[in-house]
Amino acid sequence: MDARQERERVLLDRLRDERGHRVVLVSHCLLNENTRYTGGATRRGAVAEVVDELVSAGYGIHQLPCPERLAWGGALKRHSLLLFGSKGGVLYPMRGVLLRVFLWWTRLIYWRLARQVARDVADYERSSIAVSGIVGIGASPSCGITTTLDLRASLDVVAACPVAALTRDVMNEQAVLSCRREGEGLFIRLLDRELRRRGLTVPALEHDLTAELRGERHSVLSAPPPRTLGS
Repeated sequence: MDARQERERVLLDRLRDERGHRVVLVSHCLLNENTRYTGGATRRGAVAEVVDELVSAGYGIHQLPCPERLAWGGALKRHSLLLFGSKGGVLYPMRGVLLRVFLWWTRLIYWRLARQVARDVADYERSSIAVSGIVGIGASPSCGITTTLDLRASLDVVAACPVAALTRDVMNEQAVLSCRREGEGLFIRLLDRELRRRGLTVPALEHDLTAELRGERHSVLSAPPPRTLGS
C-alpha cells in the first residue's frame, strides 16, 4: 500500500459514516415516468413500490440515463413519433430505410451511454461500494433484461393505425405487449458488452411492465436475478 492509499484509508476510517456500501442501478423511467413512451406512464412520477422496496432493503439508488430520451428526440421521443399514423403518407414507403438509420443512430448513442455507465460501475467498485444489481424494464426495446420489444413490428402497428383511432389501449396492448419477445434491449446489450470488457459483473433484475400497465404490483427483489451482465 503506497502513501496515498494509506492516507485515504486513514481518512475513510476516521470519517466512517452510515452508508451501506450497496447501490442498485435503476432504469430512469422507474424514478421518472415523465420520460416513459407516450401512453405508457401509469404514475405521475416514480413507481413508488419499486423505490420503497429498494430503500427498505438498504440500497442506494443510482438513476440510469434514459437512453431513448437522449437518442430519440427528447422526453417525447419526437423522432419515433414521425411514423405514428404514417401509412399512406410519404414516409411510409421509406420506413425500412428510416428504421435502419434510426437503429444506427440509436446504437451509437447507446454505446456512448453504456461506456459511461460501465465507468460509473467501476468507480463504485473502486470505492468499495458494491453494485448489487441493475433494474431493467421488461418489454423495453432499450432496457429489457430478458424480454424486449420487436421494434419493427411495434412501429408497423402505430404506422398502420390512424391517429384518430390511436388510444392508450391500442398503444399498450397492440404496439407494446403484443410485440414483446424474448431477448435483451439494445442498451442492455451494449452495457453487457462494456462491463465484460472491463471485467465487471452486475446482477440484472427486470421490472414487469406488463404487471404495471395492468395495475398489478410487482416485486423486483422477490426472485433471484434472471441473469448477470458482464459474465
